[in-house]
Amino acid sequence: MKYPFLNIIGLMSGTSMDGIDISMVNTNGLELKRLNKNYFYKYNQKAKNFLISIINENIILNLKRKKYLDNFITNQHYLALKDLDIIEKSDLIGFHGQTIYHNSEQKISIQLGDPKKLSILLNKNVIFDFRSNDILFGGQGAPIAPIYHKYIIEQTNLKLPTCILNIGGISNLTYWDGYNLIGFDTGPGNALMDDYMLAVLNKNFDEDGNIASSGYPINDEIKKFLENDFFKQPPPKSLDRGAFLNTYENLIKKKYTFKDVMATLAEFTVETVACGIELLPKKINNILITGGGYKNIYLMKRLKERLEVNFIYEKQLGLNFDYIESELIAYLSARSIYKLPFTFPSTTGVPKPLTGGKLYKCL
Repeated sequence: MKYPFLNIIGLMSGTSMDGIDISMVNTNGLELKRLNKNYFYKYNQKAKNFLISIINENIILNLKRKKYLDNFITNQHYLALKDLDIIEKSDLIGFHGQTIYHNSEQKISIQLGDPKKLSILLNKNVIFDFRSNDILFGGQGAPIAPIYHKYIIEQTNLKLPTCILNIGGISNLTYWDGYNLIGFDTGPGNALMDDYMLAVLNKNFDEDGNIASSGYPINDEIKKFLENDFFKQPPPKSLDRGAFLNTYENLIKKKYTFKDVMATLAEFTVETVACGIELLPKKINNILITGGGYKNIYLMKRLKERLEVNFIYEKQLGLNFDYIESELIAYLSARSIYKLPFTFPSTTGVPKPLTGGKLYKCL
């Protein structure tokens, strides 16, 4: 069967909550052609602070509050898109929405957004809700990136086995050896570091990891983080952004220096990645690191020292790592249209390969 190529806009607002990544690509869900149509809409500080403040809200039963938040997220995405010339050239919009709660044990994953409203505002068909079908059939609903990561690994002809590690608010890892596709969350990426920077210095992140690099990791505190049951679980497994909140709050209450806390949080991220790689069936040859974390010079330095694996950089591949996730949503949108699977037993724990997403047609 032939699957026609479509011009699809992918939208992703990740767990770092810094803004919206936007990519228009030409894809049929099996292949993808980049059009160099990438944009970033940065949340203003008020919007970012608001999103971080609602992470721990219990909105599951508060439908009125959820509707308000859905509208807020949708309006942010509309503002990001309304003046871009790619809208009229697109066939479809992939709208992931903003994840504010994910609980793999309870089989709950909440993405804020109103796809029907976005469809009406932009007069475009919209694909939304990429995770609920997986959850409905017993999967964890995350991660959803591995099938696209596999495509990237194959297209770049990297020696297998190879991994792609996305360091966003939460870090997720994809492993591909030509036979086995494995995906899982490894632990916090930037979330705890960013939260601490915002709380203490009112800055969104530690630029280049300069503050963390000037401190000393507190090993006893790292061990407490690593005692979390999550690290004892085999993949597939997934995390909520707030999974380590109690341990984090206990850490920052103590009389450690600001620099040492940042160094500790950075080293915790490094150790979680190392723990994740130890779970893989074969020794990997290469690792590609994407997401905001790859811009953290200190974090990358520590990962190289800890992992002793060949690191692949975007310039070597001709990719723009900033937009892998928005490309992913466009790719999954095509797979949704053509009923192609994008979650698998080895990535989310679902019993069989499944497609997902819901189509909202403009009037």
